[in-house]
Amino acid sequence: MNVILLTHEREVERLTNTGALALRAYPQWCRRIIWSRVRTDKALLQILHQPGAAVLYPAVTIEAPVDGKSGDTQSIEPQLSASYLTELPETLVIIDATWQEARKMLRQSPYLQQANKFALPEVNTSQFKLRRNQVDGGLCTLECIIRLCSLKGLCAEAEYLEQAFVSMNDTHRQ
Repeated sequence: MNVILLTHEREVERLTNTGALALRAYPQWCRRIIWSRVRTDKALLQILHQPGAAVLYPAVTIEAPVDGKSGDTQSIEPQLSASYLTELPETLVIIDATWQEARKMLRQSPYLQQANKFALPEVNTSQFKLRRNQVDGGLCTLECIIRLCSLKGLCAEAEYLEQAFVSMNDTHRQ
């Protein structure tokens, strides 16, 4: 399994960035690429053109707060022109950002819209409580990676990341 965190520049410095836990724990299969609207990473483009690669993105429409206002929601319906894979690909690109930033990244990146997608089956309710305006049915980056580890049969890795996630969630909770 290879995981590429396509990280929004603002996400890198956030203390609540859960993807950083996976990067520190498993650098042999998890790496980060900083997303840029104006400079597309050429290596990422090559990876996304491979048949064993996909962008992790929900297959169903979910509701998200508009402009950070919890009362107003809009559907996340990305303009996706690629198909969803039914089997777990070897390489997954995870958009590592807030949901609002992730929508922007997808909207402004045609290569992400056109890439194959993979959606997690049977998504549980997120346990991530460190940010406001979370999307109903959406998971944080580390919860996605934990689920991917479980699907891949990497149970020890999933358990380790789960413990790190619980610790982070408890430590930073206000």
